[in-house]
Amino acid sequence: MPIVSLKSKIYFITPDPLPDTQALRALVKGVIRGGVGIVQYRAKGLSTAQMVQDAAALVQLTRPAGIPLIINDRLDVALAVGADGVHVGADDMPVDISRRIMGPRAIVGVTCERLDDALEAERHAASYVAFGPIFASPTKSELPPIGLELIEQARSRVSLPICAIGGINASNLSQLTPVNPDLVAIVSAIAGADDPSEATRELVELANQHLPHRIVGP
Repeated sequence: MPIVSLKSKIYFITPDPLPDTQALRALVKGVIRGGVGIVQYRAKGLSTAQMVQDAAALVQLTRPAGIPLIINDRLDVALAVGADGVHVGADDMPVDISRRIMGPRAIVGVTCERLDDALEAERHAASYVAFGPIFASPTKSELPPIGLELIEQARSRVSLPICAIGGINASNLSQLTPVNPDLVAIVSAIAGADDPSEATRELVELANQHLPHRIVGP
């Protein structure tokens, strides 16, 4: 599914630590009701068997709703459950190999620390590139925020859709307007909300208001 055809720019990433499979299903049901555009299953430290169980349960929710499910890092899990794609970082499977394994129709997202990383990802047929943390992030507290400058630089050099991630919430999303990312990745502002569905709905409305859609690449 092309990034431009998503239902919204809000990209939900599952929290760490993860709830059990039943609670995870309930959480993802809520973000789907709220209008999320894409969901990433991110699990650190779980067994492969547990990841497959979780991801298979999520595919049963996301596929009928027309929401792509992305698996963080683990191509084997993505293939096992028929997920829509993967997201890889600098220490994960290289982008070109990820693309070859996942196939031409899969979504392959890439975390980039430098502009050169994004240019390389584009050369290897990535679907989108992600930069962050944009703001101070409770899920990446060891990393200093990078602000908007790197996204601004990438906007003029990279034709791929760009994802902003890190510390983004309802109070600061409008600060992304000058760089207008194509995706806005959220973890804590949704997963930590009393009502994740309503939190998602609010973020979707803010994205629609402050971040107009662009005509972009893959």
